[in-house]
Amino acid sequence: MIDRKLIPSIRQTEKPELIQPEKKELKNGLPVYVLKAGTQDVCKIDFIFKAGVWQQNTQLQAALANAMLEEGSLKYSAVQIAEVFDFHGAHLQMMVDQHHGIVSVISLTKHLSKLLPVVEDLIKNSTFPENEFETLVQRRKQRFFLENEKVKVLCQKKFSESLFGVGHPYAQTIKVDDFDGVQSADLIEFYKKFYHSGNCEIIVAGQFDAGLTDLLNHHFGGDDWRGDKLEEATFTPKSATEKRVQVKKADAIQSAIRVGKLMVTKEHPDYLPLQILITLFGGYFSSRLMLNIREEKGYTYGIGASLFSLEKEGYLLIATEVDKSYEKATIDEIFKEIEKITTQPVGEDELDRVRQFLLGEFVRDLDGPFALAEAFRNVHNFGLDYDYYEQYYQCLIDVTPEQLQKLAQTYFLKDSFYTVVAGDQ
Repeated sequence: MIDRKLIPSIRQTEKPELIQPEKKELKNGLPVYVLKAGTQDVCKIDFIFKAGVWQQNTQLQAALANAMLEEGSLKYSAVQIAEVFDFHGAHLQMMVDQHHGIVSVISLTKHLSKLLPVVEDLIKNSTFPENEFETLVQRRKQRFFLENEKVKVLCQKKFSESLFGVGHPYAQTIKVDDFDGVQSADLIEFYKKFYHSGNCEIIVAGQFDAGLTDLLNHHFGGDDWRGDKLEEATFTPKSATEKRVQVKKADAIQSAIRVGKLMVTKEHPDYLPLQILITLFGGYFSSRLMLNIREEKGYTYGIGASLFSLEKEGYLLIATEVDKSYEKATIDEIFKEIEKITTQPVGEDELDRVRQFLLGEFVRDLDGPFALAEAFRNVHNFGLDYDYYEQYYQCLIDVTPEQLQKLAQTYFLKDSFYTVVAGDQ
């Protein structure tokens, strides 16, 4: 019998095994990164195009062009595409971020020979049918109206605009008029310019045999969809001069609060220890912000701080929603914690808790073939290699309170933070 009175022994989390992908090339030179891992006969294939918000020249162009790929091609209607994937128990997903448009397929490996011909046609021969285009725009427009009733959405939009400036791809500045102005011709132009083999990478993760490369070559290795690599535009953030902004939302019960600033990206030597500092500050349930503003003061159900690294810029975001009567008090407490972390050293016990939490998260984030593929993308997109993860693990083990305090004194200057509030105040 297990003696429940005995405390289990605590062991240091061991460094997880990192399975790296093998790089191959299709006959037309298209790079394929093959990551064989896992125990189930399941496979995920990501077709990744540099076709994100950064590349568009009109609002909504990247997102709608990507979404329209599954709305019909030369050989398949939108209904037929959906039926093929449903019949085989597979999942087709279209995604767009700041820099990429992605077509993602998750399926049992044995069904890929049936699914890839469909994927090939919708990528190479999308037809952008007008009826489906109009329906998609109206659907997105209605979602836009609903989302913009939320104070957290209004606050985040204004926060991104304050950090990056109107017109920057990282600023969320979509307006309702943009839905009325977008034309299917804009999407077709974007599709033809960016969705081709010269602007694509493929990442394959899961269990599969050597025949998958032949299958990919058959459908995507030809010159029938060749195109040239394109130069990326350059954008520079133009942060607002006003550090405190109020967004009025009549009759709102809660106020959304966003506090943050521009920060370094993954390539910077301070990025890894800053991840630890910001986790301690507000990145997990026992963080300083949570213990103070949720547990002690009871102002909110949750508050968090995160360090985001986009490909061109990084930023720190502190986010919460509170009753409007607690708005000022919450902001005051956030800045008290900002000042405290710069003036008082981190205790060894507190640092050890954060270290153990992040080591556990590190292991969890590398669990399974799809997670390993995402880990590859997280360094590959920044031109980094797997030394990044080796350095992160070692940083978790070696970081000291003195190092964290020095970082806080460098990056947590109170006057450098932007504060945006959306609510009925």
